[in-house]
Amino acid sequence: MFRIFFNIAPFGFALAAMLFFVKTAEKKPRRQAVWAAVLLLCAAKFVCFQALGGDSFAPELPEKLIWAWNWAYSGMCILCGMSVVMLPLRPLARKLCASPKGRAVYLVAIPLAAWGAAAAGVWNGIKVPEVVEMELEFENLPPSLDGYRIVHIADIHASAAARMWRTEAIVGRANALEADLVCLTGDFSDGLSADQAVNVRPLGALRARDGVFAVTGNHEYYFDISGWTAFYRSLGIRFLENSCVFPRPGLAVAGVPDPACMQKMWLVPDPDRAFASATNGEFRVLLQHRPFVDYAQACGIAALEKCDLQLSGHTHGGVAPLMASLVKKFNGGMVRGVYKGADGRTVFVSSGAGQWAGFPIRFFDDPEIVLVTLRRAAEK
Repeated sequence: MFRIFFNIAPFGFALAAMLFFVKTAEKKPRRQAVWAAVLLLCAAKFVCFQALGGDSFAPELPEKLIWAWNWAYSGMCILCGMSVVMLPLRPLARKLCASPKGRAVYLVAIPLAAWGAAAAGVWNGIKVPEVVEMELEFENLPPSLDGYRIVHIADIHASAAARMWRTEAIVGRANALEADLVCLTGDFSDGLSADQAVNVRPLGALRARDGVFAVTGNHEYYFDISGWTAFYRSLGIRFLENSCVFPRPGLAVAGVPDPACMQKMWLVPDPDRAFASATNGEFRVLLQHRPFVDYAQACGIAALEKCDLQLSGHTHGGVAPLMASLVKKFNGGMVRGVYKGADGRTVFVSSGAGQWAGFPIRFFDDPEIVLVTLRRAAEK
């Protein structure tokens, strides 16, 4: 159903653009036909990806061809949105288009704005993420962990549209931070392991004093979870599946798989079980792909046992300002940055290091690699 919607919906956007934008200015059938052909070609992105590249969201096609089609598709969607927003101004637009010069301005300025914005949005989704540094204070942090540095990377989404060069750049920037710990919170890749392993392999070069640990995201289960699991293990990345490690005395790092695992595997996410071995008052860090999960409803188990810091991704920072409110609604009111949970948890939600091909643009929402430094709060 999800794929069917993404295949069909863009043609509705193209029709809206024709009705609200093209017909306002173009009266000649031949010119309307040219516009219709262009818009339909843009709208056919997912259908053509499936036909030519084998998958709507992870096609095996040349990288720059995918970028170009993502740009064309995104521009068409933005043009549709602009056309709908401008509906109250349609009488003025018709008046402007009454003269050849005015019509030319209308037919150039608006598409230029739409596809110009699309170019910026697509580039923002594929550019190499910058490092963002932040400090988080905790009253119960053991003195020995004051200044402990964690690199948090979420949502890389390596694919034919974000190839090995980009993953290498992410790894290079992460390793340059010389952190104590590297935590990966899911959605590493889109596609089959046989096709995309080469683009993900640089993750095996990630280094930190206390190791590299990860949890799965929902996209791990959309394609080839068994193949990917074996591949990541061969890279030396340890996945925490309802389990806990103790990188330093006084520090417990636990992880749970994404709830999407219940549709593909016997595994059930269980944070209480993950922290079962942390019984000596350790500072608890939970790796969880989604910032909010109602475990009682989704998994039929008890509510999340208290942790001190939760690292998550999944939201892509809301993607764009108007989208952020919708993303918040489905993620417990969290979209990016630091939040305080009702149980005292500090939740940090990364905007992610990459972008999913199904929605290939980001506006005012840069991809990021995050360096979190733990600080012991001064006594009051």
